[in-house]
Amino acid sequence: MNRFINFLEEKFVPVAAKIGGQKHLVAIRDSFAALMPLILVGAFAVLLNNVFFVPWSLLAEYIGGESAFIVWTNTNLAPLFSLMESGTFGIIALGLTFSMGYNRAVNEEKDSLSTGLISVASFILLGALARNNEAVASWVTNFLGAQGIFIALIVGLITPEIYFAIVRKNWVIKMPDTVPPAVAKGFSAVIPGFVAVFFWALVAYFFNVASGLNIFAWFEVNIASGLSVLGQNIFSILLISTLIPVLWFFGLHGANMLEAIMSPIYGTMGLENIDKFANGIRAIGTGADELAVWVRGSWDAYVFLGGSGATLPLIAAILIFSKVKQQKEVAKLGFPPGVFMINEPVLFGMPIVLNPVYFIPFVIVQPILTLIAFYATKIGFAGPIVNSVPWTTPPILNAFLATNGSFGAVVVSVVNLVIAFLVYMPFVMIANRYEAEREELEKTA
Repeated sequence: MNRFINFLEEKFVPVAAKIGGQKHLVAIRDSFAALMPLILVGAFAVLLNNVFFVPWSLLAEYIGGESAFIVWTNTNLAPLFSLMESGTFGIIALGLTFSMGYNRAVNEEKDSLSTGLISVASFILLGALARNNEAVASWVTNFLGAQGIFIALIVGLITPEIYFAIVRKNWVIKMPDTVPPAVAKGFSAVIPGFVAVFFWALVAYFFNVASGLNIFAWFEVNIASGLSVLGQNIFSILLISTLIPVLWFFGLHGANMLEAIMSPIYGTMGLENIDKFANGIRAIGTGADELAVWVRGSWDAYVFLGGSGATLPLIAAILIFSKVKQQKEVAKLGFPPGVFMINEPVLFGMPIVLNPVYFIPFVIVQPILTLIAFYATKIGFAGPIVNSVPWTTPPILNAFLATNGSFGAVVVSVVNLVIAFLVYMPFVMIANRYEAEREELEKTA
């Protein structure tokens, strides 16, 4: 075991750290993080509607969609929260484009505001404002929301590179020192901005002439469906579920490092699930008008039980079975934040990081929980994730709210907590034995 861990530490960790620090991946991660205010505000608006105010809400299942309360709230309150949703979730791709350009410019110490605005202009000219696809989500009239995220990523990555290349060549309009800095910055961005926007105008023209579709529609027809199928492949999901704890074991923030993959693919599917559910879609599958089985929120609902590695059941196992005083004290301190999905006190205080005793359970528990939740959702036992719930929502309640009140999801969440507890329990016993042997050696030394 020690040889294996040493091998990973020498060969795997440096490569993972280098990839995790790659500037474009960092920009993607930070840009999605910057959208958190939009996502959380929209999530609360959707959650309130889906739980209380609309005819398909959780409350309506108990008191009836035709009840006076639901009729009144659907008429007077639900439209208010729908407006909040359209002002947040409805511009996620647009916000991501600006955030990508802004973050790349900050990292390169260039004009961040101009770079972000030029990225937005490029995104819009590609046809983001026009969508008319009767076959796929016909109620969506533009690509400013979840449907445009992948193109937003491409634009947000390429536009700053064009902009920076022109600036590095010093092809900029320079103003006298007497001109106010804000005005001077604006003029210096004219030539780089023109080149970047002209490039995307050529791209837009090419797609319109060659395919008769703008790049958004072309991507939706030819690429998006394939990505959806790949993203719903259980082996892809299991790989992510395994890599997160492996990276964490070596002290690298696994979830953050893989967020550049999880947010564009699974975050997008989660937003689309919300949109589809609100428009009456209930079937589960990989089709364009079906709810995805696995989205970004699935990990929070079923796998990250107390944080990466499902450490809340580990805390429970330590409090019940551990005879190691230090670990019990850390578990007591780590329990309150663990309930709200924060487990750094356990990861670094126990520690789990670089602790060979807990390597095996910490790495294998997430794939096991993922398998159970994935197939429970696929066969319809647990409802799909159709609400965006804050990741700090405690286990069980998270699954209940995220699935709009699916009791099957609650059962799966409880079962996963129990299974994680059983996975960790024998290793807590092993830790007891190791501690006893260590104390015996200290006495005889």
